[in-house]
Amino acid sequence: MFVHFWMAKSPIVATEEMSLEEVLYLMRKHRIRRLPVVRGENDLCGMIVISDIYPYIGPHAMTKALFSPEVTEQLRNVHVASVMTKSPITCDRNATIDEIGVVMRRNKIGALPVVEGTKVVGIITESDILGALSSIAQMGSDSRRIFFRIPIIDRINTFYKIVSLCEQNELEILTILIHHIPEEQSHLVMLRVRGKRVSEFIDMLWRNHYEVMVTSLKQEEK
Repeated sequence: MFVHFWMAKSPIVATEEMSLEEVLYLMRKHRIRRLPVVRGENDLCGMIVISDIYPYIGPHAMTKALFSPEVTEQLRNVHVASVMTKSPITCDRNATIDEIGVVMRRNKIGALPVVEGTKVVGIITESDILGALSSIAQMGSDSRRIFFRIPIIDRINTFYKIVSLCEQNELEILTILIHHIPEEQSHLVMLRVRGKRVSEFIDMLWRNHYEVMVTSLKQEEK
């Protein structure tokens, strides 16, 4: 799944000359916590997040509480250029969400500006990635979800065998996700399928020595 399917396009941006008062207003108005910073023709030059403003106003900056005149004046006199993160990590619109998720986790950041060359074309956040993964995992309201273990040994042949079993039972494969469990020397498979012969398929999994752990009911997640 590519970033451009899930990113927020044409995001709200800040400029280096903006005051923190203006930035905080934009964040509160649009209910966002971070803004790409641009100069010229939408060229990315930085990133400002709500935590950059905390030293000036505290961790409750997104509430609707009124600020004292002194705090408001301080926010008005501090400009984005002095607190933003310069040269932030970015991604391309054709990057995949799994790659971007790894980058965010490794660098402990919650969002990445999406650029074409130097131009900001979007922003993708950790909640966007979570939404994408959730959408992939839950595809098909009339489907069934099956969790089972497969051994690490002969993993490739096991995968083809599962596909063959689905074909024998005329099941459509909607999603297949595999999670490695090192301590158990196995993989946990989440398979979402659609068709009338799911019960027969599950019986075949057991007969092939695959440990079926959980099966869902139809139209479970409405």
